[in-house]
Amino acid sequence: MELLDRFPPKRTDDGHTEPIHLQKLDGHVRDSATLQRSMASGMAYELAMDSFFGASHAIRPSGARHTHSFRIQATFVTSSVDENGMICGFREVSDILNAEARRYVNQFINEIAPFDMVQPTGENLATVIYRNLVKALGEEMPGGPELVSVTLWENPTSSVRVGAWRAA
Repeated sequence: MELLDRFPPKRTDDGHTEPIHLQKLDGHVRDSATLQRSMASGMAYELAMDSFFGASHAIRPSGARHTHSFRIQATFVTSSVDENGMICGFREVSDILNAEARRYVNQFINEIAPFDMVQPTGENLATVIYRNLVKALGEEMPGGPELVSVTLWENPTSSVRVGAWRAA
């Protein structure tokens, strides 16, 4: 089977398909850029990256201070890849996520704004991390992937996921 027979034609905005025209020599694609574009045509991509940090918090007014090993997962989407077939540089996204996680490493979260004024719940922490990542992506990777959600685990079995979608 010809390699490109595995890839369906490109979909248009109205739902119809149109053929992908490829440069072929001797029945084979000889242009890697064209092959890359045809492979990516009509696809959606999701990238998830994780980071970890240890920190403590207390739920006011009378909650005891306790420590968690937090895990953050940021999920990004895009409808395109670059000429190498990548959503974006994994290193750039990882650096942005890790920089956000470092804000909390070995800290008492209650002493970090805005948690000095609002409860440092998992929901609030995930929301602040989400908003900070959106801002950092806009500054450091304009036109890059879209952040769709942040999932925060306080332990291996409990998590909260936040994003800019409408809850059911």
